[in-house]
Amino acid sequence: MSKSFTLPLLAALPALLASCGNDLDRYSRTTYSSYEQCLIANRVLIDRGLSNPCVYRTGGGYYGPYVRVVSGTTRYVGYDRLGKVSGAGLTYDSKRGSYGNFKAPVSRGGFMSGSRSGSFGG
Repeated sequence: MSKSFTLPLLAALPALLASCGNDLDRYSRTTYSSYEQCLIANRVLIDRGLSNPCVYRTGGGYYGPYVRVVSGTTRYVGYDRLGKVSGAGLTYDSKRGSYGNFKAPVSRGGFMSGSRSGSFGG
């Protein structure tokens, strides 16, 4: 007995596969000329618990955190101590004016392998 799939199921396959993958491509980052500039610009996020929001950019300068806005909620993803994308992120709900945490999308192997992070706060 053979199985067959209907067209709606096949049409949904790309969306299903995309939801399983890494969605960092949907995030943006700001570039800063110095580490201090990056820290100053992201001080509120640091105060709210985002660890290592700045990472060295190959070729000079620093990247700020990954940022994505969806339906009034902004997601921020920083970096771990090795300069790779952190497994934890910070959210800001503009409708409620509140911050929260979420599990960040870090499934891309070697994504930041050539980067170095700065250190602050211990």
